[in-house]
Amino acid sequence: MSLLDRVRSTVHASRGTVDALRPQTPTWRVWASGAVAVGVPWLATIGMAVLVWAVTPASDAPWGQVLGIASAGWFLGTGADVAVDGVVVGIVPMLVWGLAAAFTAYQLRRLVAHTDERPLRLLPGFLGGYAAAAALVGLLTLAGPVRPTPAGLLGALSVPLVAAAVVALREDDDLFDRLPQWAARALRPAGWGVVTLAALAAALLLGMLVVRWPTLSSLDAAVGAHGAGEVGLIVGQLLFLPDLLVWALSFIAGPGFQVAAGGTVSVSGAAPGLLPMIPALGVVPSDGLYPAAVTLVLLLPLAAGALVAWHAGRQWSRLARWQDKASTVTCAVVLVDLVVLGAALLASGPAGSARLVHVGPQPWVLAGAMLVELVIGAGLTLAVDVARRRWVG
Repeated sequence: MSLLDRVRSTVHASRGTVDALRPQTPTWRVWASGAVAVGVPWLATIGMAVLVWAVTPASDAPWGQVLGIASAGWFLGTGADVAVDGVVVGIVPMLVWGLAAAFTAYQLRRLVAHTDERPLRLLPGFLGGYAAAAALVGLLTLAGPVRPTPAGLLGALSVPLVAAAVVALREDDDLFDRLPQWAARALRPAGWGVVTLAALAAALLLGMLVVRWPTLSSLDAAVGAHGAGEVGLIVGQLLFLPDLLVWALSFIAGPGFQVAAGGTVSVSGAAPGLLPMIPALGVVPSDGLYPAAVTLVLLLPLAAGALVAWHAGRQWSRLARWQDKASTVTCAVVLVDLVVLGAALLASGPAGSARLVHVGPQPWVLAGAMLVELVIGAGLTLAVDVARRRWVG
C-alpha cells in the first residue's frame, strides 16, 4: 500500500468515526424538507391557476376542479404525462421543470448545511418526504378532469433524482474523491459543451424571432387576447421557451423536429403542416426547400465537440498520457449527450390527439446524431493534439 493510499484510508476512517459520534438528525425534519420541495412549487402552480380562473370571464369552474387541474399542472411541470378524456399531453414546460429542480436542490443543500450530514445519508428520508407529498398532490388531481398517467409518473421522478445527483456531487467530497480522475475532470468540459450548445440554439432561435417577427405579431393579433389574458398568454409561452431551444438544437444537429403529424423542419427544408394558433409557433419557418449551404450548420455540433476536447485536455498536464485525456474527453462527450437526451425527452411528446400526437424532436434520434457529431469533433481535436505532441517531441 502506498503512502497516499494509507493517508486516504486514515482520512476515511476518521470521517467514519466522526459520522458515528455525530448526533442523528430527526427523521421528521428530513422528510419535511422533501415535502417542502414539493409544496412550494405546487402552491405556486395553485396561485397561477387561481389567477387565471379569476381573470377568465364567465368562468364557472368550481374551486375543487381548479385545484385538481392545478395539481395535474404541477405533475406536467415536473416531467409527468397527463391525460384528460383519453388525450395525453407530454410536453413539459422546461422552465417550470428547471425551477422545480433548482428549488429541490436548494432544499437538499439547505438540509445538508443545517444537519452537517452527507447528502447520501439524507437522501432516503428526503426522497421519502418528496414522494409522500407528491402522492398527496396526486390524490388532489381526482378533484379535476386531468390525471397524471401511470407511465408518466416515472417522469416526475426526474426532478428529485437530478437535483439529488447534482447536490451529491457538489456537496459530498467523499463521493467526488471516489470518482476516477478522468471522470472527475470531465465535469467542467461537459458543462462547457452544454453551455455552447445552448448558446448555438439560442442564437438560431433569436435569429428566427427577428426574421419571423411579422408572422408572430399577426398570430398574436389573430388570437385577440387582451389585458390579463394577454399577460397569461405571454407567460404561458415563456414557460416553453427552453423547449423551443431544444427544437432549435435538433435543427442544428440535423434530425429536425415536427409540430403537426406528417410535418417536418430540418436542414433540408421545412414542411411544418397546419400549426395550432399559438403565436410562439410563428418562429417555425414556412414551407420551402433550403439550399445546400444550410447543411453547414451540422459543423456547429462538431465545433462544440472540439471545444469539449480542448477543455478536457486543459484538465491534464502536458506530460499526461493521451489515454487519460481520451477517457476524460469520452466521459465529457457522453455527459453532454445525456443532457441533450434528457432535454429532448422533456421537450417532445404528445400535445393532444390527431395532428398533435407527437410534437418536437425524436429524442433518441437527436441524441444519436448529436453523439456522432460530438465524437467526430472531439476525436479530431484529440488526434491533432496527440500528433502535434509527438512531432514536437
